[in-house]
Amino acid sequence: MKLLLIIVSIIGIGSVIGTLVVGTRTFDGTVVDKPYERGLSYDSVHHEKEASGWKLDILNQSFTIGKNDILLSVTDRNGKPLTDVEIALSISRPSSKAYDKTYKAVKTEKGQFMAGADLPLYGYWTASVQVTEKGKSITFEKTLFAERKNP
Repeated sequence: MKLLLIIVSIIGIGSVIGTLVVGTRTFDGTVVDKPYERGLSYDSVHHEKEASGWKLDILNQSFTIGKNDILLSVTDRNGKPLTDVEIALSISRPSSKAYDKTYKAVKTEKGQFMAGADLPLYGYWTASVQVTEKGKSITFEKTLFAERKNP
């Protein structure tokens, strides 16, 4: 009986140590800079979005691993396209900063904007879209899902 308890204890301690080693080797550090301050500013940013009346839509229905042209539409509270704006698109992986990149969107003929973005891995990505007009800047966050390419 004592031998059985010793074996089970060794296996348990070994699995905990293994989990700690794997966890420390795969985590690349802080995912969100200053999380407390970011949490405090969330409410004021939300109110600013509502007050502006701006709406951001990502017009693409699906995304695949690799290069994607992301089509964006920004409208005012009356549904009219905002055309005299600058748009910066930041793509990030929720679990790592290793793939964070920022792209500048260019205006298309239809009053929309397009940004070429790379989604190198399968799964969820966060798109932070910063819209700037006459010094006023609002950031919208959307979630994208990169699917595997069909053969």
